[in-house]
Amino acid sequence: MPPVANDSGSAIGTAIDAQFHLTGNPKIDWNVYSGLGFVAAGFFDPAQYDIYETNYEMIADMLANDLILGWVSGKYEIGPRALGNRSILAAPFQDSTRVRLNEIKQREQFRPIAPICLEEEAAKWFGCDRASPFMLYTHRVRTDALAAVTHVNGTARIQTVSVATNRELYELLSAFKVRTGYGVLCNTSLNFKGRGFINKIDDLSTYVIEHKLDGFVVEDNAYFLKSSTSYQAYLRMPNSIAAERSRIHV
Repeated sequence: MPPVANDSGSAIGTAIDAQFHLTGNPKIDWNVYSGLGFVAAGFFDPAQYDIYETNYEMIADMLANDLILGWVSGKYEIGPRALGNRSILAAPFQDSTRVRLNEIKQREQFRPIAPICLEEEAAKWFGCDRASPFMLYTHRVRTDALAAVTHVNGTARIQTVSVATNRELYELLSAFKVRTGYGVLCNTSLNFKGRGFINKIDDLSTYVIEHKLDGFVVEDNAYFLKSSTSYQAYLRMPNSIAAERSRIHV
């Protein structure tokens, strides 16, 4: 059942109804990641960024050190919420991260931030014993360690992630688990206020700069703002993975 409770979901229902009427078969192949592909060709200033080949271990290490990143992968998701292809990602541990994310999103501070979680860890941290790939259900958080994704009433509306539902996000969450012990991240939608998902690299760069993210990842490349104090502090850390890796020259 598609989690698209608006007019865009009506098209799927109409197609199912027509197919059933014409063929007697209501079954369809359907995927939540059915939007448009990302437009990577655009006019922005790459000189503002240090650019690396995408490496999940490095991205996980940066997130663990409180960088906040835009994340773009494949086609964008249909429906009302980010499900890991047009997302803003952050570590889930500190309430100050929730505050910063709501400032980035220009939202009221009472608004919760939802978690994405490895499917195999959902029961451990959230008491969710089944797949929940569309972020539709709330569960009681079972640890005090996940302050950024724990609502004031102690719940979280989680999205579970598996290799089958979103391989790229699964690999990142797995790397974050190796780094921190938790296969959980903050996930909120990558969009300007009142507009749909960002789908062009020039708009993405503008958003990152104006809303003070630390960088963004698009498929094979990761871009980090040279002007970000968090990124510069990360580079100065002992054993910084990014400091040890070669940057792509542009």
